[in-house]
Amino acid sequence: MKRKLIIIGAGLAGLSAAFTAAEAGFPCILVSQQPSERSQSVLAEGGINGEQSGGQTALQSHWQDTMKAGSGLSDPNAVRNLVRGASEIICGLMDLGTPFQMTEEGPALRKLGGHTRPRTVYAGNSTGKAILTALADAVRRQEAAGLVTRMDNHRFRKLILQEERCLGCFV
Repeated sequence: MKRKLIIIGAGLAGLSAAFTAAEAGFPCILVSQQPSERSQSVLAEGGINGEQSGGQTALQSHWQDTMKAGSGLSDPNAVRNLVRGASEIICGLMDLGTPFQMTEEGPALRKLGGHTRPRTVYAGNSTGKAILTALADAVRRQEAAGLVTRMDNHRFRKLILQEERCLGCFV
């Protein structure tokens, strides 16, 4: 029996997980109450913070700004990993066709979320919708390749557990 990853939710996080799994050749099932286009992710407006200039000083500044914006409640290691990977994630989203605002030098940047310098890439005032559309299209290609099975209009009920091991779920 071939294993499949079950992903609950088809907003940006669920689509990202499905895309990543499928890109690695791992089949998955994407379960959601409604189609991705109706998820809360489409309402995200501001943008994505990601240091584009590189350099340790810029990354440290991004980390400090993010920790401050989180009132010191954020996990420092999680923020460090987020800061280090942000630029690569933004480039990947651009490769998928996310229509971020652009300048001749690259993505247009603005200052948001308590940050001390412009490092937010954005797609007008509908960044969430733009990213979701690009990711949903990429997942549909993986679906056509047989790596993703979508189960829209299904509600997660409970996990099927055997001791500490998850065997599946009821939807």
